[in-house]
Amino acid sequence: MDVTSLIGNVGASAAGSIISKLACYPLDTIAVQYQTSTRRPLLSIPLKAYYRGIGVTLLTVTPATALYLTTREAAHTALLPHLGDSALNDATSGILAELAGSVLFTPMEVLKARLQISRSGQEGKLLYQLRKIAGEEGFRGFYRGYVMGIASYIPYNVLWWTTYGNIRRSMPDRSPGVQIACGAGVAAMCSAAFIHPLELVKTRYQVATSDTVAAAAAGALATSRNTDKEGLWQIVRNVMKENGSKGFYAGFFPTLMRSVPSSIIMMSVFEHLKAERKENAESAL
Repeated sequence: MDVTSLIGNVGASAAGSIISKLACYPLDTIAVQYQTSTRRPLLSIPLKAYYRGIGVTLLTVTPATALYLTTREAAHTALLPHLGDSALNDATSGILAELAGSVLFTPMEVLKARLQISRSGQEGKLLYQLRKIAGEEGFRGFYRGYVMGIASYIPYNVLWWTTYGNIRRSMPDRSPGVQIACGAGVAAMCSAAFIHPLELVKTRYQVATSDTVAAAAAGALATSRNTDKEGLWQIVRNVMKENGSKGFYAGFFPTLMRSVPSSIIMMSVFEHLKAERKENAESAL
C-alpha cells in the first residue's frame, strides 16, 4: 500500500468513525449504564449528559479506528496473493487490525465509560478522570481490561469480518451499497450477541475504581460492587449472584440499537470514500 492509499484510508476511516459515533453515541451511553448498573431514567438528565465522553472518544477513536481499518485493509491486500479473497483472509486481517487498534481503543474505553456513568459535574470532566486514574493507578489504570479486550475482540473480529465478507460475496448481483449495509448489519448483530457478556464484564472492570461505582457500592449493590475491583472472575461471580445468567445481557438491546446503524454508517462511509479514491486514481492514469 503506497503513501497516497494509506492517507486515503486514514481519511475514510476517520470520517466513517466520526459520523457513526456522533449519530449513535447516546445509545452507547445507555448501554454502558445498563452494563454497570448505573442507569438512570431516560428523561431525568438532559440530552447533553448522554454525550459525556464524546470529546475523548472523537479525539481517540479517529486515530484508533483509522489504525484499525487501515491495518485491516493493508493486511487484507497483502494476504490476497496467499489466501485470496476468502474468509481466512478476512479473519486473519481482522485479528491483526484488532491487535493494532486496541493500543488506542483501551484507554479511550476506560475514560469514556467513566465519563458516561458519571453523576456529578466533577466526575464528568476529562481532566479529573485523567488525574484520578494516573494518581491512583498509574499508567496501568488506563489499560484496565486490555487483556480481556484482546481475548474477546480477536474472536469478535474473526466473526465480524468473516460474516461481513461472506454476506457481501453472497450478493454479487446487488449494488455495493446494499452489500455493505447487509454485510455490516448482519455482522454487527451476530458479533454483538457473541461479545456482549464479555464486554459487560470488561466494562464493569474498567469502571470498578470510579467514584460513581464507589457511590453505588455504598447502597444496595454494596456487597458485589465492593469486590468488582478484585478481578474479572469476581465480576463474573457478582453478575451471577445479582441477576443470574441473564445479567450478562444487561443493556443488550441498546447495544444492538447502537452497533447495527453504527456499523452500517461507518462501513458505508469507509467503502464509499475508498471506492471514490480508487476511481479518481484510475481516471488520473
